[in-house]
Amino acid sequence: MPEAALRDLSAALETAPRATVPVLPALRPVLPGGGLRPGSVVGLGGPGAASLGLALVAGVSRHGGEDGTGGWCGVVGLPDFGVAAAAGMGADPGRLLLADDPGDRWPDVIAALSEAVELILLRPPERPGAAAVRRLSALARKHGCALALTGPFAGDWPGTRLRLHLDDLAWEGLGTGHGRLTGRRVQVIAEGRDAPGAGRRTRLWLPAPDGTVRPDETARRPLELVSAGAPVHPRPSGVPPLVRVEEGIA
Repeated sequence: MPEAALRDLSAALETAPRATVPVLPALRPVLPGGGLRPGSVVGLGGPGAASLGLALVAGVSRHGGEDGTGGWCGVVGLPDFGVAAAAGMGADPGRLLLADDPGDRWPDVIAALSEAVELILLRPPERPGAAAVRRLSALARKHGCALALTGPFAGDWPGTRLRLHLDDLAWEGLGTGHGRLTGRRVQVIAEGRDAPGAGRRTRLWLPAPDGTVRPDETARRPLELVSAGAPVHPRPSGVPPLVRVEEGIA
């Protein structure tokens, strides 16, 4: 291939849009393609939505950018956004652009940020109008910026193709009336047109005791109750019992 053609191909590859907006490695199994689709709108809802937002920001901040060593994120309408918690998950606070209270100019803030960042975490202060939705969705697609929506109006944004929420949340570290919260095990569920069928799910520490996000690889073995030497509820083949109670044992 002539040298000029090689240069043209190299330039085209460098300017080609990223296949996905990156996320933390622990979240990749639950997302089609292992990341967020550039220009897409993602809804975050239910208990733990704030932690999901932190994790998405951390993923882009740590793994985004042209060279994969760090990208920029915008956080709009979230004055209580946990910068320290995001940093614990891997975010670089120096790559976060925060607009705590943009007021009724929030669509203009989103429009400006969409040209400069890979992800915008937005809590709309009101139900978005059709004109604002069309304008901002078009700008996100044009610039390849993913919009992650949270808050009471997140579900009112037409064209949301992916929704993330948590289920089976369990904090660790508390005893009977004492202790300290050290980490939370959750199941992350992805649903919508970008996760067809029954959706996708994975179990994570969000956060782990050290503040990071990582897979929950702890096997939860089922309880087995034994009466007169015979299981009341047989366990699946090959799974050891968690608790066994035998006659004659105190």
